[in-house]
Amino acid sequence: MAVNHSGRSIPKESKPIVVKDSTSLPEFDLRGVCHKTVIAKAGDDIKVEIPVMGRPRPTVSWQKDGAALKLTQRTNVETTAASEPILALDPVDPPGQPVPISVNKNAITIQWTKPEYDGGFKITGYIVEKRELPAGRWMRANFTNIIETTFTVSGLTQDASYEFRIIARNSAGAVSIPSEPSDPINCKDDIIEPRIMVDAIFRDVVLLKAGESFKLEADIAGQPTPSMVWTKNGKEVENTMKLEVRFTELTTTLTNKDSIRPDGGEFILTATNVGGFAKHIFNVKVLDRPGPPVGPLKVTDVTAENCALSWAPPADDGGSKIEGYVIEKRESRDGEPVERAIIDSTTSYTSLIIENVNRFDSGKYNLTVENSSGSKTVTVQVRVLDTPSAPQNLKITAVPYIARPKATVSWVKDGLPLKRTSRVNFGATDTMLNLTIKEATKDDVGHYIITLTNTAGETKANIGIVVLDKPGQPGGPVKVEEVTSDSVTISWNPPEYDGGCTIKNYIVEKRDTSTTTWMVVSSNLARTKIKAGRLKTGSEYQFRITAENRYGKGPALLSACILAQYPYKLPGPPGTPSIAVCTKDSMVVTWNEPVIDGGSAPLESPPVIIKDPYMLPGSPKNLEAPSEDGGSPVTGYIIEKHDKEGVRWTRCNRQTVTDLSFKVKGLLESHNYEFRVAAENSVGVGEPSSPTVFYKALDPIFRPGPPHNPRVTDTTRTSVFLSWGKPISDGGYDASLKETAQVEITSSYTLLVIDKMSRNDSGKYTVSAENSSGTKSAFVVVRVLDTPSAPVNLKVKEITNQSVTLEWEPPLLDGGSKIKNYIVEKRESTRKT
Repeated sequence: MAVNHSGRSIPKESKPIVVKDSTSLPEFDLRGVCHKTVIAKAGDDIKVEIPVMGRPRPTVSWQKDGAALKLTQRTNVETTAASEPILALDPVDPPGQPVPISVNKNAITIQWTKPEYDGGFKITGYIVEKRELPAGRWMRANFTNIIETTFTVSGLTQDASYEFRIIARNSAGAVSIPSEPSDPINCKDDIIEPRIMVDAIFRDVVLLKAGESFKLEADIAGQPTPSMVWTKNGKEVENTMKLEVRFTELTTTLTNKDSIRPDGGEFILTATNVGGFAKHIFNVKVLDRPGPPVGPLKVTDVTAENCALSWAPPADDGGSKIEGYVIEKRESRDGEPVERAIIDSTTSYTSLIIENVNRFDSGKYNLTVENSSGSKTVTVQVRVLDTPSAPQNLKITAVPYIARPKATVSWVKDGLPLKRTSRVNFGATDTMLNLTIKEATKDDVGHYIITLTNTAGETKANIGIVVLDKPGQPGGPVKVEEVTSDSVTISWNPPEYDGGCTIKNYIVEKRDTSTTTWMVVSSNLARTKIKAGRLKTGSEYQFRITAENRYGKGPALLSACILAQYPYKLPGPPGTPSIAVCTKDSMVVTWNEPVIDGGSAPLESPPVIIKDPYMLPGSPKNLEAPSEDGGSPVTGYIIEKHDKEGVRWTRCNRQTVTDLSFKVKGLLESHNYEFRVAAENSVGVGEPSSPTVFYKALDPIFRPGPPHNPRVTDTTRTSVFLSWGKPISDGGYDASLKETAQVEITSSYTLLVIDKMSRNDSGKYTVSAENSSGTKSAFVVVRVLDTPSAPVNLKVKEITNQSVTLEWEPPLLDGGSKIKNYIVEKRESTRKT
């Protein structure tokens, strides 16, 4: 009956049911036995457990080879009772099709998705099965429970193809049907060029303030796993107390704490594997307070109400544009504390230290000692000797003159009428002229003309005024005469104002733009030109020049930033080489004579500027010498080869090649090779030429010679039988099988047997079938693996009382496989073992 809020419905009766035990046919669960086959080693114990189902409980019997299994001390059969209750379980859906996420020559990592329906119970594990193609059996690949949806199957055979499938199991014991098999996967190393992936913030300049920390992060991809390295200024970054570099398999981080200005710059991350390399440049800029303005602070045009100040910008702007300056002032008072002093006091003495004193530190210094009984003061007079400064006031008085009637007076300086200012004043009486200039500076230097005029005529007098002071700034801009990889030659003009005396010398300093430290290049230079050497290639430098006379140093002249590097470009790429002769183990590479070989018959040249260095040579064209040799004669060529089955270019010549051809030896028969050539001079190696097309290492094959001595051996009414001899020349190709080869032919198959094969038996074997309808051919490629030949050119490089250094070259034949290692043996010359 049914029930709701209103009550119960009328009951409904079922049909009569007979209560009895249910029955089911006997069944075996052989899923625990892989492919119904048990494999064991001799001496091991074999235990086979097979679940048996059926109602009523079935009886169990074992047979071996059709006969009842005999029970002995070694063989025992045990049958246990199955639990009576039967749990009806929903079927578990199969997992998703497995896909490979990582493949190498011995292992494959696969990934799959969970079943869409878990049968009402939690999935507790997976079973991975593998099958080798084309005709392998499905075998279990995991021997522990797998919870995740990824698994690495190891112990695979290189270059073999496999399929994989997944079976899911839930907590109730229900097992799904196998998933759809994966696509065939070839077990070999995948070569993927490295890639560096960074967040968008690292694609721009990373800005931070001094004292803060920065962290550079990157993810790496590539197959095989790339090696990673961080560099800065051409050097590998190493871990320090404040800088830490960390690497994991596919990630890397660089962390710097308590950053300062020099910690900024370009950090280059490089990832490398056999497939190539990738790099990313992280630009970090640390912002800090600007340095102090460059002095000295000049005070000019002083009046009772104002004065003019001037200074130079700071040498270090703190990484950002200078937005403004803050000017402070204070009144000076006698008896004020000395701010720059270092005072050290103990119970028995006291000391006062003032570093870098100047004449303004002269004066009386009072030291006061005080205790509960009173105080005592002592005075010390300090006089600092310094070079003299410019005169404070220039006064020209008592210049007598006679004029009747009274004359008018005019003053002219450098062709312009002299104006009265707060500093400059001039006047006249009936018989005297006077000129007063307060706080004279270099601007007051010049040629003064006094003109007296009355009705009787005009007269003039000349006065030259020289103000002795420090020289002015050297004349700019700084000219860059020459730049090399490790030196810079610069020049400048003398200062317009020499301070009223001869310039004694110039002081030249340099600064790497990545630092704020100035270093002296020359402190006693008499000329206005210098070659600054010992520079770091690729670094940027700034120079400053200061003039000095007997009164001191003037303001500095700054140069533009100069990059220390060769001012030349690399030559362009050359053309394509050619192969003149080809055999199964060597090829001859040739090229034409150089267009410019760096030397010729003596000729008289026009005047030239002697300068070093040279630039790199150009690349050979069509294996010609480069069209440009970089200013230095080509000293040789470098020949490189590339096996089509490999990934790297390898050098062919160990010694310098100066000829226009080279024979490349040690090639592998039937392998395809391409070649390229690069020119070399005293500077280095230029760019390589474009590679040749691929050439196959095979002995040349020519047309065979004509058969000889043809003759008729028999004739009939409808046919003629002919015979002839082999040609003298077979064209270099022996198409016949070796004498030891055995051929067996039946109506349905043919068989070729070659005993005691050698490397020479490798090659392409062709079988042809012919009947009245025509001919059909098929071929088989045979590759014979053999032990390598002996290494060549064994040499003794170095001998000491305890060791001998040996050197040899790889064997000419590697046996068809890569050389794995070498075995070195020794014996005493007096013994045979």
